[in-house]
Amino acid sequence: MVFLTGFAGPNPVYELWKKLLNVDWEYKYSEEFEMDVPLPIFPRDVKKLDGTEITIRGFVLPVETTDGSIIVSYYPFSSCFFCGGAGPESVMAIFLKNEREIDEEEATFKGILHLNDEETGLIYELKDAVEANSNF
Repeated sequence: MVFLTGFAGPNPVYELWKKLLNVDWEYKYSEEFEMDVPLPIFPRDVKKLDGTEITIRGFVLPVETTDGSIIVSYYPFSSCFFCGGAGPESVMAIFLKNEREIDEEEATFKGILHLNDEETGLIYELKDAVEANSNF
């Protein structure tokens, strides 16, 4: 009899982030900002996720927003888009159905993914989100 210990199949959360991190950029002139701004070019497999329910796990960043969202990053705070060398494709705005405290922690959220290719806002938004495995 052979036992395989420590073997796990592909991690769905890691695989989802891996897809989301694979974004190209094009620069277009913005009348509002009077300069060229980067706009995402989403690959086909990411476009297919637009408007679907996903579950995402990441690091909650202690960042205040004006739209009531919380920010979740694939990377810890010290390496995230705002503080480290990661790109904007590594963070997601989470719009929760119910408010929660913002602590620097790792958490899992479920909601509807929306791709944002506008000049403002994060390129990934999770709408109508709930914290997975939580009463929030």
